[in-house]
Amino acid sequence: MRSLVRYLQHAHWHNQVRWRQAVWRVLGNTGLTGIHSLPLHRSWVEFSSFPMPIKGLPAAFDGLKIIQISDLHYSPLVWETYLRQYIEWINELNPALVVATGDLFMGGERYALRVARLLASVRATHGVVSIMGNHDYGIDGKTSIARGTRRAAYLENALENAGVVMLRNERWIMKGSGGEQLMFVGLDDDWAGKMEPEIAFAGVRMDEPTVCLVHNPANCMRLMSYPWQWMLTGHTHGRQLATGHLGQRLYPGKYRQFTHGLYTVNGRHLYVNRGLSYGQRTREWCRPEVTVFDLQCA
Repeated sequence: MRSLVRYLQHAHWHNQVRWRQAVWRVLGNTGLTGIHSLPLHRSWVEFSSFPMPIKGLPAAFDGLKIIQISDLHYSPLVWETYLRQYIEWINELNPALVVATGDLFMGGERYALRVARLLASVRATHGVVSIMGNHDYGIDGKTSIARGTRRAAYLENALENAGVVMLRNERWIMKGSGGEQLMFVGLDDDWAGKMEPEIAFAGVRMDEPTVCLVHNPANCMRLMSYPWQWMLTGHTHGRQLATGHLGQRLYPGKYRQFTHGLYTVNGRHLYVNRGLSYGQRTREWCRPEVTVFDLQCA
């Protein structure tokens, strides 16, 4: 058993890719790829880098780094040793801010405490900002509203005690030493029925440089009437729900317009981060991801 664990954690990807692709191909056809959650070799995670031009951005923020992580799914299936190595690499990049766009943990509430400690070890000059994802409310969060609400509140309390800012239909301002400001609007999870953009965006001006954080990119078009220039999301793990005929029959009418990467939507910018957890990683463009944005005055 120990030999198998060492193989999964340390073997080179090319020694695993054939049998993993066979498993993913079968599960991908039925939309069940999340079942395959074995550890990946760390070289398979991609650090993507993009400029982030923002109109009205204060000159003092030009060149600062904002790093996005998403869908950690810290749980019995996604181990701390795997996630912590990326936190250490993120710290080496000296980010101004790290944003986590939901699905931080699964499993029991003890994993909420553990992911909070993990995010507390991030070294960013302006700290860490997070939002909720659907799994933060639990698998049955939509049907068991009381349980999901308690679970989310427990996570929020754990994060705030660890110094992480949790935004639930709220605004947070990144401030420079000279009073410069960049607005972040964080929305609660729509799947759990908690997203309230009219509250979150209340008082935000159309000409104010604003970044929106929301877990599911499917909400992009719904939120076009609100004042944001960039929207950072996760949730999809870089893929459609199912690729085969059987899976499409199991998920009729389910189609993801935005799956991964950078989109221009009506002149605005949407980024869909593929997440860090193990599962659903059968293609080169579907590798787990950390995204590095370089702020630019536009």
